[in-house]
Amino acid sequence: TAPLVIDAGGVSARLATAVGRTKNERRPLGVAVRAYFRSPRADDAWMESHLELWDGPAGASELLPGYGWIWPVGEGLVNVGLGSVSSRAATTRIDYKSVFSTWMRNVPQSWGLTPDNQVGRLASAALPMAFNRKPHYADGLMLLGDAGGMVSPFNGEGIAQALMSGRLAAEAAAQAAARSTASGREQALAQYPRALSAEMGGYYTLGRVFVSLIEHPEVMRLCTRHGLPRKHLMRIVTKLLSDGWERRGGDSIDHFIQLLTRMVPAA
Repeated sequence: TAPLVIDAGGVSARLATAVGRTKNERRPLGVAVRAYFRSPRADDAWMESHLELWDGPAGASELLPGYGWIWPVGEGLVNVGLGSVSSRAATTRIDYKSVFSTWMRNVPQSWGLTPDNQVGRLASAALPMAFNRKPHYADGLMLLGDAGGMVSPFNGEGIAQALMSGRLAAEAAAQAAARSTASGREQALAQYPRALSAEMGGYYTLGRVFVSLIEHPEVMRLCTRHGLPRKHLMRIVTKLLSDGWERRGGDSIDHFIQLLTRMVPAA
């Protein structure tokens, strides 16, 4: 019998599910679709974010669900996608591929995002967020990355979190291997979920509040209309949403976010 098993199998988490470690349906779940396009703006220095998606002329048509991005990746290509998030893992009947096609017909023509310029197929994925599958360690089984629901509810990012969970898991496993007793090894392995909670627990609780607010279109419109013009506020928002704040030290904005994450219970 293996002394330690790691499930890093992605969103399906088949091993964890098989042993009864099911996802928490009350945690946020995101959906993302994306494709690559040839574009004359593939070497732009900045990515473009679309907080509002329209099914026609901006401001004169109906809003589509979700938010979008156009991300130049060089070599003639851009990464184009849209994402949507719900505060609970409820089944949705939204056809995101259809939404994507509608949005593509209404993006700025300067990007050249036509069907003829699409490279490869449109891919989609579920984004398990805010520690929606726990415990992250018990009975010799560790959950890493998407298997442990580690995608950020603030921005849908999961790669950095998966890498961090791998580092923390390796540290705990190395400590366990150095212990001479079974109880000592268990104590070392139990540090893994504690380290995850210390690193992201409070931050993800704030993220759940954020999702519960922005899933209401009227709140999203209010935030974009009155928040975007305020430079200092947007500096705070950018650091918070991008997970670009310092956990220790830093400037006044970092200290403010640190305080917020300590004031709420860990996810």
